[in-house]
Amino acid sequence: MLKAVTFDYWNTLFVDVHGRERERRRAKILRAELAALGRDVMDTALDDSLRAGFDFFDRVWVAEHRTPSCGELVDSTLAALGARVPEAAHERLVRRFERLLLDLPPEPMPGAVYALPVLAERYRLAVVCDTGYSPGSVLREVLERNGMLAHFEYLYFSNEHGMSKPDVRVFQRTLAALDVRAPEAAHVGDIQRTDIAGAQATGMAAVHFIGANNYDAEHSTADLMVRHFDELPSALGGLTCAGC
Repeated sequence: MLKAVTFDYWNTLFVDVHGRERERRRAKILRAELAALGRDVMDTALDDSLRAGFDFFDRVWVAEHRTPSCGELVDSTLAALGARVPEAAHERLVRRFERLLLDLPPEPMPGAVYALPVLAERYRLAVVCDTGYSPGSVLREVLERNGMLAHFEYLYFSNEHGMSKPDVRVFQRTLAALDVRAPEAAHVGDIQRTDIAGAQATGMAAVHFIGANNYDAEHSTADLMVRHFDELPSALGGLTCAGC
């Protein structure tokens, strides 16, 4: 019997509709801090430096199975500009970059707000999220604002534990918190490398959610594939619980 379901955050519970605007805001914030120090930076240089920050994130995420903190991303961005800022300015950049998500928040995936209460009546639910600029404290607030937080018994955010998907310890820690065995649980996510492969390596069932991102669909090894949250209750009910 399936007892628990864990959910990825980005492109699963939430879809990001303001990513480009937040990137423009980050460039504006960075330009203002540097201008206050007497340094004028061209738009192309700002764009390149922020892109360097993303590239740094991807390298670490893939190679080390952890997600760099916002402070590390700021450091990488400044390094690409050949710039150094005082500690107070660095702290402002980190704080504003972390909380920018609250000014331009993602939207709940269509159907998620309505499906979660139904699923919470049947299963123990958890979030398993690889964080980026915004840490778990901010992502919790987004869940709370949308009335979704109360449905989850446990929240795993990579910035709080030093490990990210697909490291099996991420899923093992979550399963321990839910007090269920891996064969009694399923993970729902959108990325083959992290969500699907990571869950299956732990012994969980994997549900590939393609409602916002179907990039990995062709080579997915998931046990199930769903496009909309409306499909989840019946789809999960049909999963076989191996070893139960």
